[in-house]
Amino acid sequence: MTSDLLTVVIPYHSQRALLERALSHLAGWSVLVVDDSEAGLDLDVARIRLGGSGGFARAANAGLAAVRTPWAVLLNDDAYPIEDCIDRLSHAGGLCGPLLVGPNGVESAGLSVRGWGRVVQVTRVPGVDGPVDALSGCCLHLPASARFNPAFRHGYEDVELCRRVGPALGGARLMAHARCWHEGGASLDRRSGEAQRHAVSGQLRLVEPGWRDAVVAGLALAQIAREARSVAEVRDRAPAVVAGWRDARRG
Repeated sequence: MTSDLLTVVIPYHSQRALLERALSHLAGWSVLVVDDSEAGLDLDVARIRLGGSGGFARAANAGLAAVRTPWAVLLNDDAYPIEDCIDRLSHAGGLCGPLLVGPNGVESAGLSVRGWGRVVQVTRVPGVDGPVDALSGCCLHLPASARFNPAFRHGYEDVELCRRVGPALGGARLMAHARCWHEGGASLDRRSGEAQRHAVSGQLRLVEPGWRDAVVAGLALAQIAREARSVAEVRDRAPAVVAGWRDARRG
């Protein structure tokens, strides 16, 4: 697919060096940067400017609305495509994404979504392309007409989009031989209370209110207990579970 049919949209928050690295891997492709940084981006690249606190879903939507191509690849500012990744996605079409790799190895080969509220990163690398429940928004090929739900501030907006628009596009598909590097944590530290709050809120928005609320809260608290490196981290993240529940159920 040529660049007149596809635009790479990069929501940008703060890490200029990582953004420049991503841009260096996109030669030949049309690129639009959505500048959602506090200070504003001083860089010679096609971009639109937001206010600095819109969040990922709103920034992605602004970029998708501004492109003039029928297709887009949404790319995190702390990620970059490896070799022919974008080309493979563009030829596959529809709703698809690559294998994500990072500092700790395989990060995601798609997402498994359980009906009772759990969402799990698949890390087993398949030998062939195939369907998955959902894909990470870190590097996602989709129609430029698609929009994320802005109620999801930072987390699970990609799962919600895949479940909502995927069926009309033949479902979400992992392109097993396409690769994208993801640094991770550049926009928001996943161990912070803010990230925990958005994660719980987003996960709860995926499920019907009721007994699943307790499941999601329990999963979050178990994750904190497993990951926390200090009492201070527990004190920061544990109350955020309640705050996330309130955010989701207030709508």
